[in-house]
Amino acid sequence: MAEGSWTPGSPDAPAAASPPPPRRSRVLAVLGTILLILSIGANAVLLLIVIGLVGMVGTSFTGGTVDDSLLERTVQRGPSGTKIAVVRVGGLIEDTMVERVRKQLDRARRDDDVVAVILRINSPGGYLTASDTLYHHVQAFAEESGKPVIAAMDSVAASGGYYAACATDTIVAQRTTVTGSIGIIAQYFFLSGLMEDKLGIQSVTLKRGQQKDWPNMFGAEMTPAQRDYIMEALLDPGYDQFVDVVAEARGMDRDDVLALATGRIFMGPDARERGLVDEIGYFGRAVEIAKEQAGAEEARVVEYVHPFGLMEIFGLTAKAESLLDLRPETLAGLSSPRIMYLWTGR
Repeated sequence: MAEGSWTPGSPDAPAAASPPPPRRSRVLAVLGTILLILSIGANAVLLLIVIGLVGMVGTSFTGGTVDDSLLERTVQRGPSGTKIAVVRVGGLIEDTMVERVRKQLDRARRDDDVVAVILRINSPGGYLTASDTLYHHVQAFAEESGKPVIAAMDSVAASGGYYAACATDTIVAQRTTVTGSIGIIAQYFFLSGLMEDKLGIQSVTLKRGQQKDWPNMFGAEMTPAQRDYIMEALLDPGYDQFVDVVAEARGMDRDDVLALATGRIFMGPDARERGLVDEIGYFGRAVEIAKEQAGAEEARVVEYVHPFGLMEIFGLTAKAESLLDLRPETLAGLSSPRIMYLWTGR
């Protein structure tokens, strides 16, 4: 046989090249992948819808019933006919949070099985009016229902958080709780430099009444007269009100409260020594005090939660929507000083 020649079937015969896959097979593979992805997405959306519907029409995690869109969840087991309701005050005290607390207090007031409420606070405070409104709701609940209210402080219950605690019958702080910060703060900013120097925009204000635009965020830096005006019109009354609330709630002489009302914070034991809290203990101690004051040997500890819905899944909450609120009244609010019962050290 000549060199380089071969016969079919011989060991030296080269392998035949594989034919390319048909174009139709590749198209089908792509379509199959697309359909699989769409199927997974559709099933995920369906699952979320089912979860949302179950949360809306279901009962509580432990057999309670839906009332005002609230579910009842057991924190500690006990007899169902005797309950202690836990109402949480967490984060910045603002209107949305205060309304949520009000609804929970209303639920506890109308439930005859609830014999006491624990206001569990973990807040550095918040807006002046919101803090005072929260105080009012807690105080009104105690007066109208006759049910004892115990404040259980977590890591922080300062400024507006402490203000709210003053509406309760007994205050329990942990050893590491940061509380106090009795005082008031106003925060404000000026945009005149940015508007004129950087953007070339000049603000024009027409007014009748010398103090009508005090302070003006588009104007020059605040003058001493304007500072005195804000202090006298807003900060002094708010400060005096805070001092009066603490003095009345704690049964202290007003001068003694004034000595503490420097905005200073206190750890739990120091706050107790100065008369700002009643006991040092954890949440369990607050439960024991609630039982004692309600005259109950045993009780089920419950808390109220909102049903799990699609709005929460996709983050479409009222708070998120407020970020897009550009109505004139919202923009006007941004130009006003923020008067707050707030500890800013957190």
